[in-house]
Amino acid sequence: MSALLQNNQFQWQVLEEFEWIEAMKKCPQEPAFHAEGDVYVHTLMVLEELLQLKEFQTLEQDEKQILLFAALLHDVAKPVCTTLVDGVIRAPKHALVGEKIARQLLWDSDFEVREQICALVRLHGLPIWCLEKQFPNKSVIAASLRVPNEWIYLLAKADVLGRISEDQDDYLYRIELFKELCLENDCFTQSKPFFNDHSRVQYFQSDSDYLAELYDETEFEVILMAGIAGSGKDTYIEKYGKGLPVISLDAVREELNIRFSDKDGQGKVVQYAYELAKEYCRKKQPFIWNSTNLSPRIREKLVRTLLVYKPKIKIVYVETSLANIYARRKTQIKAKSMTSMLRILDMPQLTEVHEVEYLRN
Repeated sequence: MSALLQNNQFQWQVLEEFEWIEAMKKCPQEPAFHAEGDVYVHTLMVLEELLQLKEFQTLEQDEKQILLFAALLHDVAKPVCTTLVDGVIRAPKHALVGEKIARQLLWDSDFEVREQICALVRLHGLPIWCLEKQFPNKSVIAASLRVPNEWIYLLAKADVLGRISEDQDDYLYRIELFKELCLENDCFTQSKPFFNDHSRVQYFQSDSDYLAELYDETEFEVILMAGIAGSGKDTYIEKYGKGLPVISLDAVREELNIRFSDKDGQGKVVQYAYELAKEYCRKKQPFIWNSTNLSPRIREKLVRTLLVYKPKIKIVYVETSLANIYARRKTQIKAKSMTSMLRILDMPQLTEVHEVEYLRN
């Protein structure tokens, strides 16, 4: 990942290294919100505005690099998301898709830096829309567990200043309200502190914005593996599994003689595995659930099923380089399927379980 800032000077020539920028130059935007022009013009303006923000100038050098890359990538998905809706140019879900594209582009970069950039791309619109969410407090608290809300605030501010729009003043006002909301929740410059991990899990599992201090009533541990096929999950279990029983969806498929490509048979595989998990939980038996677990929806369904048995749930996310993944599984899974897994992947977060361990091998 090339440095965008050297000796406090932005290296504009570095942008020529990124082939994906070309698509931005051809991507139009709705004039009512972006009278400045296409996505590339807007992106350049955002970078310029970010560099001029006083709060940005006080950051450490590595923090500046993260924010600059996030600004460069914040609209990277607009070329694939832009469409015409009732005569208006829109780019629905470009932040969500943008996070995934950014992760693919930066996959072999420093893991922590990459994920902070991805979080900023995903959340860059939060300051404008958070007060319209059902639980505004929960939305800013959740964001703070991924990346400092102060950085989200700076990126959003630069995003709005770096455009020509009739709603600019309104958006800037909303961004300041976002800052106040974060300060009220003690999560502007730091991750929101919780009484304990159990209180955090129950808070995000509840349909409420009320943050309670709860006694930790967990009685045993369940480890959920997560990661793209070929990332090294089996190797982790062999080294650190402590002899715990393992529920493997691949093993269940083999036992039931159901092929990976048999979509109709996957329901039977999952149902069988769930029954095994419940059996262990009733016995308060620690175990490992081994599958890709790439989607929050899939993880949430499993977590909600298990939580009634009072386990401490830990996600162990494992990844490796794309070269390693393709080399390990090229005879089993097509490259196209691997690419699909990358697009599905949503990184496990502390809003989901008691603990998340990230391992890059």
